[in-house]
Parts: sequence; C-alpha cells; structure tokens
Amino acid sequence: MDPTIVFNGPTYPVWDWRVALDLFFGGIGVGAFLIAVLVDWRYAGKYRRICHTAAVAAPVFVTLGLLFLMLKMGRPMALFYTFTTVAPTSPLWWGGIFQTLFILGAIYYALQWQMSDANVAFRRKLGWWLLPLAVIVGAYHGFLLSVLRARPLWNTGPTVVAAVLGFLTTGMAAVLLIHLLRMKLAHRLEQKDWVSEFLTDIREMRLLLGAALLAQLFTFFIWWISLLFGPQGAQDALAAANAAYGSLFWGIGIGAGLVLPLLIGGYAVLRGERLSVSMEVNTIWVTSALILVGGIVYRMAVVLGGQAAPFVNILS
Repeated sequence: MDPTIVFNGPTYPVWDWRVALDLFFGGIGVGAFLIAVLVDWRYAGKYRRICHTAAVAAPVFVTLGLLFLMLKMGRPMALFYTFTTVAPTSPLWWGGIFQTLFILGAIYYALQWQMSDANVAFRRKLGWWLLPLAVIVGAYHGFLLSVLRARPLWNTGPTVVAAVLGFLTTGMAAVLLIHLLRMKLAHRLEQKDWVSEFLTDIREMRLLLGAALLAQLFTFFIWWISLLFGPQGAQDALAAANAAYGSLFWGIGIGAGLVLPLLIGGYAVLRGERLSVSMEVNTIWVTSALILVGGIVYRMAVVLGGQAAPFVNILS
C-alpha cells in the first residue's frame, strides 16, 4: 500500500469579518443612493418619501462599512494618509479615496432632501454628478476581491458582477425595510389609504428587486461552474471553501437570502397579495429581512472561504 500523507496546517484569514461587513454595508449604501437618484429622476419626484429614506441611508451605511474597514486596519487615523500618499496599484487606496469622496457627496445630497422643492433641479444634477462615483464605489467592492490572483475563489469575473447585483438587492431591501419601519413608528401602517398608496408606489421597485435576485442567482451559478471546471487551483479553492463555509453560503446566503425570498414573493403574488394589504406588507417585511441576512452571510462566507487553505498532498 502506498501511504499518502495529507495535512492542513493552521492558517488565519488576513481579511476577516470586518472586511465582509465593509463590503456588506458599503454595498447597501451604494444601492440606496442609486435608488434615490434613479427613482427621483424616473418619476419626477413623485415618490419623495422613499427617495428621502434612500438618500439619508446611503452615507450612513457607507460610513458604517468604512468604519469596519478602518477597524480592521488597526490604525483608523491612517486613513488620512490615503490623501497624502499616491498608490494607484493598491485597491485599498482607491477604496479609501472614492469611499470618502462618495460619503461627503452623499451627505450633501441627503441634505438637499431636507430643503424646499425650490432646489429640485440642483438636487437632481448633484445626484447625476455623484452617480459615476457611486458606481465606482460599488464596483470597487467586487474588484477588491477579484484582483487578488493568489485567491482563485475571488479572482473571477462573476465576483464583480455578483458584487454589483449584491448592492442593488441589499440596497433595495434595506430601503424598503427602513421605510416600513418609518411608517410603523409614525403609525401610518394603521392608515389603509396611506399603505395602499405606498404599496402601489413600490411595485415597480419590487419587480426590479425580483429580477436582480434572479440575475444574482444565475451569476452565482456561473461563478460556481467556472470554479468547478476551472484550473486545479480553482477546484481546490472551491473544495476548501465548501468544506469550511459551504453550509452557510448555500444554506443561508443562497437558500435563505435569494431562493426563499423569490419563492415567498411568488407565492404571495399567486395568492393575490394585492387583495390583502396586510399580506403584501408582511411579504415585504419577511423577504427584505431574508435578503439582508443572506447578503451578510454570503459575504462572510466568500471573504473567509476564499482564504481557506486547501488540503496539500506532500508526497504527490
């Protein structure tokens, strides 16, 4: 018998849960900003309350994500050196620059929603000026992982696409959840006319959310196929990630965060949720919460799983 010795030495993730939270909260903030700008433009200010919720949420969530990133760096004040040091080959340098600029711009944009309607033209122009910066920040959260060639699990094209779709789905889910909470605290959920108007307003957004969930699910399938039938290094990385975090990724991140919201939403539509205000509201509560839980879990699984050490055969 030819003995084979296989070992897996102790390893520690360089990028831990704090980086995953930066990706999660930063993605929500970017998605919320896109909702505020695009809905305001598409409907000419008709849905002011939803846009206001999204505009205020955007800088709050991106700032929260950046705080977790600085906490991971161990020297929060080192962020200021980002503006005095030029390192164009460093993804973290680009992230520090663009996220900070976006936060400042998003705060100014959110303040415009507190003013009178006399500044509508300027508010919309400001939103369009900041839109490319928001897209860059969102894409950065995907490029931050994909540029690392030493991590085959991350170094794929679908990683960036999944990040872009991720900030759309979690951003929309967070805005819907926060806006429902605002209505509940203001006792507006008890007013059927008010709730009916709100549900009518967001139907197109919910359809877009469903389409984004389907696209994200397809992207994850392509990502999995590219790794499963890719080079040996990619296959080993996928096997190691599945062994360490597969149950979290597939069970909660994909199952509870993508598949279940689609099934619940589809079931509610078939049951005629539009005929029942309470059913439609409850569907939004549940599906939005599931999307956010799944979003944070799959980011954790991807960030930590991408650093899982594959088994090494030292005699082969």
